[in-house]
Amino acid sequence: MIRKLLEQRATATLLIAGLSIATYLVMPAGPLEAQDSSTQAQTSTFQSRSQEEEHAHSDTIHHYSSEASRAHDAMLIAAVKTALANDGVTRGHAVVVDCDHGTITLAGAVASPADAQRASQTASNVDGVVGVKNKLTW
Repeated sequence: MIRKLLEQRATATLLIAGLSIATYLVMPAGPLEAQDSSTQAQTSTFQSRSQEEEHAHSDTIHHYSSEASRAHDAMLIAAVKTALANDGVTRGHAVVVDCDHGTITLAGAVASPADAQRASQTASNVDGVVGVKNKLTW
């Protein structure tokens, strides 16, 4: 069933307003009658999580003096998200990464206090990060 689902759908990664990377479900053209209720529930959950993550980013107000500063923070967000994904510490958890003038904020939930500490350490090891605010819960 999973193989069939993967054949019917694809994901697209988009850069949103130069600030964050989000993944959205791209639906195939044509009717969706063949979609079962469990697939619909998974899609709803995924869409809800994406909307929550977008909302979390919109809560912070950033004041940039130049587009270069904004772009630098966007690059750091992408680099930290990549480092966390490569580390695997946030796999299966909704973690939001934000950046303000080089200071990374991690928010969301992870499996344990040790994972929260590891995520913070991973983020702080990314070149260009000047500090990390760890707001992760478990």
